[in-house]
Amino acid sequence: MAHLTLSDPPTQRKRAAHWTNDHGTGFTNPWPSAKGPPALSHVAKFSWQGMHIQKPEVKDPHAFLPMQKPDFTPPTEGVKATWLGHACVLAQFATDGGKNSINVLFDPVFSDRCGPGGYLGPKRYTAVPCGGVEGLPEIDVVAISHNHYDHLDRSTLSEIFAKQKRTPALVASLNTWRVLDGISPKAKQVYREADWWETIEGRHQRRGLWAGWAVQGDAGSVYFAGDTGYAAVETETYEIDPAVPVCPAFKEIGERFGGFDLAFLPIGAYAPRWFLSTVHCAPIDTVRLFQDVRAKKAMAIHWGTWDLSHEQLSEPATMLAEARDVVGLTKEQFDVVDLGASISSVPAAAAATARVPEAQAQAQEQEPKQAEAEAELERAVA
Repeated sequence: MAHLTLSDPPTQRKRAAHWTNDHGTGFTNPWPSAKGPPALSHVAKFSWQGMHIQKPEVKDPHAFLPMQKPDFTPPTEGVKATWLGHACVLAQFATDGGKNSINVLFDPVFSDRCGPGGYLGPKRYTAVPCGGVEGLPEIDVVAISHNHYDHLDRSTLSEIFAKQKRTPALVASLNTWRVLDGISPKAKQVYREADWWETIEGRHQRRGLWAGWAVQGDAGSVYFAGDTGYAAVETETYEIDPAVPVCPAFKEIGERFGGFDLAFLPIGAYAPRWFLSTVHCAPIDTVRLFQDVRAKKAMAIHWGTWDLSHEQLSEPATMLAEARDVVGLTKEQFDVVDLGASISSVPAAAAATARVPEAQAQAQEQEPKQAEAEAELERAVA
């Protein structure tokens, strides 16, 4: 069985540029690539416009987003990642020669609605591919990016702590415990909270710190972006404008960590741009983010689960293909996957090669048995 030990966060922190007070309980985005919280009039305009947009694809979402039963078999080497809907990803880091894995679960939200108490908010239009908490393997770490309902679900977390055989560690960004408190008597004992660059990196503002996670291990490295914007865009454009400032943190992430074997990057909930670009990436932003963090391969997340914005439900996947062409990425480098599907840091050809010795050993073991069976058949015929 895999064993994971987490280091303790610093006991004291100095006020950072993204803090709005001395206590680390209020935050702001320090870069010119972002703008402040929206005015109430903008929220009202966004909501009113959204009420008049028809989404016919919601009647048959699997026509554009197939679903399959997840395979949580530990990888023989490298890192394997499975998409479980919206921003939820299970990353499995191979250990013990493929007999076990360290399992890190990002932003699990299995409730039907993403909203207060599970009764309000947008309704899920695609199912949870693993069926819920019962369908998960044993989890070593649950990592939460921030406290929005589509990323932090108290009900799901409570179930994880109640039903898992071993207690997973729970990690989140600063000032998140106020939302998590009460999910389980076990949670406080295994909880870790961190600021940017301690073990996490992210961006946004207000009371809860938004963050992404960089996870490195012997088997490989992954980057989970959570929710993030890339550049504040005032018009409904999906082209690269060199004059618009972009978030500098992503290039710094790539430089500090030297790139990642796998990345899980958001592509949905971006329209209208004038309202959401500062907090959510459109695909044309995400492909640039991919390059900035120096990812070798990426899985698209943050789409295909809840109707959170104005674009049509299948549009993020189409726009990702177009954005790849703009910056020169391939489908093999960055693409959407089916619900419940997995990607691996080990190329398929290499994984197949790794299985050859095992297959050869099995074949060699069978050869004497086959020869003996043939000899017995010859004696019987004679």
